[in-house]
Amino acid sequence: MSSGELINGDIVRKLVKLFESKTNNSKKEDKEPKEPPIARRAEDFPFMIAQYGLTSTLTFFLSKVGKESDDLLKKGFDYFSGIVDKPGGDVKDDATNPDVGKGYASYLALVLVWPLGKALKEVGIDISSQSNIVDQVLNKLDAIKQNEMKLELRIMPSLLELKKIIKALS
Repeated sequence: MSSGELINGDIVRKLVKLFESKTNNSKKEDKEPKEPPIARRAEDFPFMIAQYGLTSTLTFFLSKVGKESDDLLKKGFDYFSGIVDKPGGDVKDDATNPDVGKGYASYLALVLVWPLGKALKEVGIDISSQSNIVDQVLNKLDAIKQNEMKLELRIMPSLLELKKIIKALS
């Protein structure tokens, strides 16, 4: 990676805080604990980028989040960007509780802050929590597509490191 950091210390601290006293309401008869939803998404996202490209992967994740979950996406974005200090219970459940959350909103919020959010800013695309995040990303898909290869090369090493960190925490 030519410039920037491979991993962001603030993001790692936020992930540690997110997994502290994680809520796992898995039924006791489960033989093995279920993997947290955010860990599954951390596995899927880089693989899907490699297979289908960044734009297709983003639209898939956005379809899973949906406009009705934009509030959850905004709360996750605010948490990972440092606007709020603690993750809300719904963000924590979406990320860590396999019986409640799917992990799409919390993981997408994470990558839209870092590393994708940082890479987007480097090419002049800004995403904020000030308005509907799903609409913002959808409205900027053409610009993302024009910079897709550059963005993919820029974020892939960090996505792979995030996947390892999330696996270690889960």
